[in-house]
Amino acid sequence: MKWECPAPDWDTLAGRAIDRFLAGLSEALPEYDSPLTVFGSAAIQLCLDDRFTSADVDVMVISQSERLRDLAKQLGVGRSGGVSVTYGLQIRPPQLFLTTPHYLHRAWVGERHGLTVVVPHVRDILVGKLHRFRDEGQRGLAAKDRRAFERVRELSNGRPLDSDMLEDLRLCEASLRLPSDGSVNFFRLNVLDLFRTFYQRELDLESEVHAPARQTISRALGEGDTAITPLLDGLEPTRD
Repeated sequence: MKWECPAPDWDTLAGRAIDRFLAGLSEALPEYDSPLTVFGSAAIQLCLDDRFTSADVDVMVISQSERLRDLAKQLGVGRSGGVSVTYGLQIRPPQLFLTTPHYLHRAWVGERHGLTVVVPHVRDILVGKLHRFRDEGQRGLAAKDRRAFERVRELSNGRPLDSDMLEDLRLCEASLRLPSDGSVNFFRLNVLDLFRTFYQRELDLESEVHAPARQTISRALGEGDTAITPLLDGLEPTRD
């Protein structure tokens, strides 16, 4: 069963803030041609629930972040530490949006005010939330992330299902490994708590995520498949 996600509704609190910023950006920097990606809770508001709000609208940019941050402030839609603005855009670098590596394949991509805008599917938004840092002594998922999962599942007929999450986690397998330096892997802890909270079971990361991911890569590379050997031999590769 395919999990469809509605196109973004720009007549929302987040949508209007983004629109104002995009209109100002188009006027101030008409040469700007990099995509802007909306992520975090704002994407859930745009696509599923116009009442699902948070203090920030996270927008990922890949170039001129400081300049865009200043512009957002000038336009009155920026957020600078939460002192004078209680709701606004946060211009973020790509390193702060961690999710499934293929999220663009199912994202909404379109134009607003002549600029390319990307709104990832809500399932990729939820995976991104699992990368959140945890407070010392924290038990379970952060309240805001638990609320996001609850609302998305309520509006999406129970999706993401257990099988949906396993499919996506296998694509993020490397991010779930234990760090060699002994540091804490917050993503791993949040994933384990997610399964306890929403799927009422313990997740066996080795048998359900790591091993299947390794097997998929092995099959793709032809390891253990004798049928591919003659084909490779027939290529007669040369060295420069």
